Amino acid sequence: MKIALINPSIPQSLKKENLGLAYLAACLEADGHKTRIIDEIAGEDIDAGLDDFAPDIAGISFMTMYAPRAYALAKRIRTDRGLPIVFGGTHPTAMPEEAIEHGDCVIRGEAEWVFPQAITDNRLEGIIEASPPDDLDALPEPRRDRMAMDVYADAGEELCGFNYRTLGVITSRGCPFRCEYCINSQRETQLRFHSADRVIEEIQYLVDRYDIQSIAFYDELMATHIDRFREICEKLIESGLNRLKWECQVHARRIRPDMTKLMKRAGCLQVNIGFESGSQRLLDRMQKDCTVEINEAAARMVREADIRVRGSFIVGTPGETEKDVQLTEQFIKRAQIDFASVHYLTPYPGTALYEQFKGDIQRAGISWDRFTAGDPDTFNCNPSMSQEEQKRQFLRLSSRMAFRNYSWSEMARRAMQNPRHALHVVSNMI
Repeated sequence: MKIALINPSIPQSLKKENLGLAYLAACLEADGHKTRIIDEIAGEDIDAGLDDFAPDIAGISFMTMYAPRAYALAKRIRTDRGLPIVFGGTHPTAMPEEAIEHGDCVIRGEAEWVFPQAITDNRLEGIIEASPPDDLDALPEPRRDRMAMDVYADAGEELCGFNYRTLGVITSRGCPFRCEYCINSQRETQLRFHSADRVIEEIQYLVDRYDIQSIAFYDELMATHIDRFREICEKLIESGLNRLKWECQVHARRIRPDMTKLMKRAGCLQVNIGFESGSQRLLDRMQKDCTVEINEAAARMVREADIRVRGSFIVGTPGETEKDVQLTEQFIKRAQIDFASVHYLTPYPGTALYEQFKGDIQRAGISWDRFTAGDPDTFNCNPSMSQEEQKRQFLRLSSRMAFRNYSWSEMARRAMQNPRHALHVVSNMI
């Protein structure tokens, strides 16, 4: 059969390739099917792609903020073309009863083995629970060639203030932590890994095929298996692939001096750490399984290895006060964070946080495309502050961090590109 795999787009879309669809295409093709990834984020026209490919089935994968667009596409495709619609991705997995109202089938979870089998069994209907692959190396290599990879490589992935030809690699699936704002707070699948050899093979392929300069590791967390992570770093050095620049996300508890020194030798320029808050009370509330002291020590060890620290922070946690926001800003300065990303707490479906506020969110009728983690008008999870005050705290901290994150020359360049946004940032600092 011919299966079109659709990646929908919205104005806020991130220019990152959907490797989930590339894995799915590989598994479908290994089962004898023909696939085409029609990627709206890469600028491809959905209707033109469907006209040219003439598929038997349309699959649409999407996260929460893409849901309205995905449902609109599904309605049009079903009405105009009569194709069965199969939904997958994080949002249909979290909201299967909602998604099935707009399509014919919802596959919850990792669909690589289940989707081809459902086609064979002729049962592409209703809600299907997927059994996740246990052995990631048993999966065929993702069909990146089915996507407009040069579009993503040239998208201007910024690493340490420089733009490199960058593409992504997934080396593991899952996370051992249970932060309440993350889908892992509810997910029961085991943490699984590609072998170090498989990871190096994929990176070498990206170098040979797409002439990349930088790697973005898309794992939810790297270094959850310390020995395997060391092996990846060592093989990057042995193969000469440490000439590539790369970044990854690591939990503060996994940081140690010997590891960061090895990462530096392996080409790492930046480590992303989810510090989230400078308030221990809020870290406990989030179920971060960490302390302010551990976070500060982790930042210090990364800096001592001459690696940049990119910190993620959240405003809007239930119980947060203005003092807590001040503690976060003080932590950023004290820990000498090189680049601070400030997010607004957003109760995504599939998280423990969403379950706490589900009734209020449903009654408010908030459109899913507002769920971007950067819109303070989405939903206020913090009864300790009014919506207006929480928004003010978020915008103020975000604006103040913008002045820490960029040099004066970079700020001037960005202001010239978007003067309205620059005035908005300055006004929010007051």
